Amino acid sequence: MDPYSGSEAKVYSIIPEGEEETLFEKFVDENIVSYKEEIKDILKRLKQIGHTTGARESFFKHEGDNEFVRKYGKYVWALYDDEERKLRLYCLRFANVAIILGGGGYKDKSVIKWQDDEKLSEEARKIMAYAESIIKQLDDGDLYWSNNGTELEGNLKNYDNE
Repeated sequence: MDPYSGSEAKVYSIIPEGEEETLFEKFVDENIVSYKEEIKDILKRLKQIGHTTGARESFFKHEGDNEFVRKYGKYVWALYDDEERKLRLYCLRFANVAIILGGGGYKDKSVIKWQDDEKLSEEARKIMAYAESIIKQLDDGDLYWSNNGTELEGNLKNYDNE
């Protein structure tokens, strides 16, 4: 995602097969009216990550269920800005150099864990499923890191028919 990617980190998102919009674009579209200021803050943070600071762990809150973590490690995160914020944006984080944005949604104060909210649970499970596929593709060599270790390369679409 060019506007956000820079010399410090690359920012990607996922376009599900058969769709034209990324999961991140869908997230923004679903939330821009109700949470305009939070969306603006998220966009600013993404630019900061790509161009200034990299994907520092302090910008994220670890997510993912125990089974996923045991099998794959800590790849699934939520972009974290402020405890008072209501939106959660799920992503994959690869050290400080790259993030792959998924979707997310509104997190009510009464919700302690993402598993307790239908929309957040759906989005978190979706990003875990994509993470599993992406990690397998990295292991199989279909996706790989550039020589300088900062960009994903290979079959980024990776649909069966392409």
